[in-house]
Parts: sequence; C-alpha cells; structure tokens
Amino acid sequence: MGNKPGYTISTSEEDGILEIVLTGEVTQDSVGKLENEVIDIGKSVNVKNFLIDIREIKGRFRYTGAYYRVRNYPVDRPKINTAIVDLAGNADYENFHENTAVNIGLSFKWFTDVDEARDWLKKVSEK
Repeated sequence: MGNKPGYTISTSEEDGILEIVLTGEVTQDSVGKLENEVIDIGKSVNVKNFLIDIREIKGRFRYTGAYYRVRNYPVDRPKINTAIVDLAGNADYENFHENTAVNIGLSFKWFTDVDEARDWLKKVSEK
C-alpha cells in the first residue's frame, strides 16, 4: 500500500499580509483539496494580501492543470493580491501560472525571494 502523501498548511499574519507556508507532498488527487483549503483560510481572515510559500511542497503538475485551476478561482479573487514564492527551478511553470492569472484579471505575481514578495504586496496594496 505505501504511505499516503500529505501536506501541512501553516499560517501567520503580519502587516496586512496573510502568509501561508505549504510543506509536504501534494498529488494530482489532493491539489484541488489543498487549493480549496487555502482559499477558505483567506476568506476566514478577510485579508487583501496573500503570500503563499510553496518552496517546500513536493508535487508539480502539468500546465493544463494550472490553467484550469486559475480559471476556476472564486470570482472575488481579483480583489486579492497574491504572491507565490517558489524555487527558481520551477520558473517556467510558475511564469505560466502567473501569466494565466494576470490574463484573467488577477493580481498575481511569482517570486523566488520571500522579502521581494512581501515588498510587492505592500506596494500594490498602497495603490
């Protein structure tokens, strides 16, 4: 049978930024559940700035998966600034994810440095 993949979600809030750190492993079957949990966390604290750190999560998926996930984000997502922090080795995938999100009107940007992500969120929330 083997071990079932699992993940952990850690959250903190500072300076109006909700920081979510994901660790562990996500599978094609669990990515939708993880995404819904992250969205629910955001709704429960009602913040306008999300920083999601996925550097420690194992499991990356096809471009089509990113496209369909972005297209199915809740309608209130354009009001939330989202910074994704990931490893430089995932740049192609994350750039596709960012472009897809921006093309449908979301405030979404990808980073490899968490401090740059925080700075961007502070700047866009001042506008």
